[in-house]
Amino acid sequence: MAGKISKASTQPPGEALSPKHEAFVQAYVSRGMNGTKAYRAVYPSIKSDDVAGAATARLLGNVRVQARIAEIMRAGAERAEVTVEQVVRELKLIGFSDIRKVVGWRNELVTRTEKGEDGEPVKVLMPRVTIVDADKISGEAAAAIAEVSQNANGSLRIKMHDKHAALVSIGKHLGMFTDIVQMKAVYGVSDKPMSAEEWKKQYVREG
Repeated sequence: MAGKISKASTQPPGEALSPKHEAFVQAYVSRGMNGTKAYRAVYPSIKSDDVAGAATARLLGNVRVQARIAEIMRAGAERAEVTVEQVVRELKLIGFSDIRKVVGWRNELVTRTEKGEDGEPVKVLMPRVTIVDADKISGEAAAAIAEVSQNANGSLRIKMHDKHAALVSIGKHLGMFTDIVQMKAVYGVSDKPMSAEEWKKQYVREG
């Protein structure tokens, strides 16, 4: 049986991008969808983030560029055997996690050794933090934990995954922020590719 060919290595007939646009797509995907960084990596003469951002919006408005990005992402997901549902499910565990399922804290009344003016032992409120034992933490709660470390004095430190970032990713997937993105990207967006001469006149500065 013939081996499976990755979709990322092929282009539909007549739909191939220019070398620069293909380089941008590859940089865009490899840099975590950061369009400004990707554009400046392909066009190093562009030093302004504002200029790079405007040019990126124009490129991302190109239907063929969008199709190529989607093609590469699909191929990557297939190779990793990861589905959209699996990714969203994991993001949901992080975005809607509750730290109280991992860590507990309270004020505890503690009797000190010294005595007060009335001769009675001094009692004070002391903050207490406790960590749930690993074998008692649910799988859902454990999925939201990014790191567990131990300090020099033996105490444990727990770091949770970024809830805000997870919720933003879910919101983008569900299209909740489409209007905001379109408002920011409206300038310079065209479905027609810009010619080499137009790029030079608009973005390349002499000297």
